[in-house]
Amino acid sequence: MEEMVSSIWKNKDFLWLFTGRTISQLGTSITTFAIPWLLLQLTGSAIQTGIAFAVGFVPYLLLSLPAGVWADQHNRKTMMIIADSGRLILLLSIPLTHLLVGEIPVFLLYAVQAGVSMFSALFDAAYGACLPNIVDRSQLQEGNAALQTGFSMSRIGGPVIAGILISLLGAANTLLFDVASYAVSILTIFFIRASFSEVSKPKNQTNMLANISEGVRYIWNIKVIRVLALSSMLVNLVGPGMDIALIYRIKNELHLASDWAGIIMAGLSCGMVVGSLGIGQVKKRFSMGTLMMISTIGLVLPPFILTLSTNPIVILLVQFLIGFMLVAWNVQTTTIRQSVIPDHLLGRCVSIFRLIVWVSVPVGGTASGFITEKWGVSIFFLFAGCVLCVVFLIFLKTKLHSAAESYFKIEVSSYKKLQ
Repeated sequence: MEEMVSSIWKNKDFLWLFTGRTISQLGTSITTFAIPWLLLQLTGSAIQTGIAFAVGFVPYLLLSLPAGVWADQHNRKTMMIIADSGRLILLLSIPLTHLLVGEIPVFLLYAVQAGVSMFSALFDAAYGACLPNIVDRSQLQEGNAALQTGFSMSRIGGPVIAGILISLLGAANTLLFDVASYAVSILTIFFIRASFSEVSKPKNQTNMLANISEGVRYIWNIKVIRVLALSSMLVNLVGPGMDIALIYRIKNELHLASDWAGIIMAGLSCGMVVGSLGIGQVKKRFSMGTLMMISTIGLVLPPFILTLSTNPIVILLVQFLIGFMLVAWNVQTTTIRQSVIPDHLLGRCVSIFRLIVWVSVPVGGTASGFITEKWGVSIFFLFAGCVLCVVFLIFLKTKLHSAAESYFKIEVSSYKKLQ
């Protein structure tokens, strides 16, 4: 890893990474809004939308563990380029089919969701392990906050742009913007000079199962990482499902146009931008552990508010609150993982962590569609609030915020002594 500069914004490699990820995530944000909207147009069913969301995660879950091993043994940069190329081609098939055939089979949407999920597993395994090789370990919190800012800004523009484009071009053609964003991402990865892995890292010659087992043991033996994984799993059981429920409420209950729906959904990202921009100042007053506790408490309240209110302005403000709290949660938990886990294990440990965390997403997505259609959106939000209360109780019982803060200080201190 080359000598680090005083600020991440003077680090050209980090700037390329930030630019590529921000633009790519803008495209992904557009697609995340457009595909559920397209599915609702074709089927009118919240259940089918939830099932499609779940189907899209099956390949991710199946490929996560081997992808993590490959990220530790092979060129992470090459893996990211291959993954982006695959996602580009798959998404392009939807507008091409619409152009050539005139209609889009629901099966194609399911297949594209599954294929994109497979390539996302490859990309995420490599991407999740690259930042400690691009910035100094003491800059990880700042780097993650900056990347989160880019992600949040993209999510602000994505739903708004998607809503407008759907009304002008149709949902299928709107996906062309995500196709272009993957092309930009591929170019920016080419321009990054730094290696995404430790140059001197030896190849592990043991078999796939032994490599995976090593990562599982490491995560399970570190209490902070283990409890974070289990808590995050519960958050993801209801988090993505809340998006499905909100889109259903906006379209089928409030009967709002797609452009106004995009503005409401962008409230989440507005909160994320404010939160990510404020992390730098907030962390000077509050410790990492305190920020983790505040964000956990803050995530409990929104679903209960949404249970009681269908006012679009209230929904917009609640989305803002969720986004603000999610930033504090994501930045702290990501920084802890990258600080504690050594580079030669980071790819597989990140993938194992994500597998634990995301195994609940297809279940939550399916449950969201089923509960929403059978008993109503408010019942699902009530269920989501109860699950997040459990997460808060886990934090209190394990004193996770205090343990995470102590571990982070020890690891950063040890790293500096080795420099």
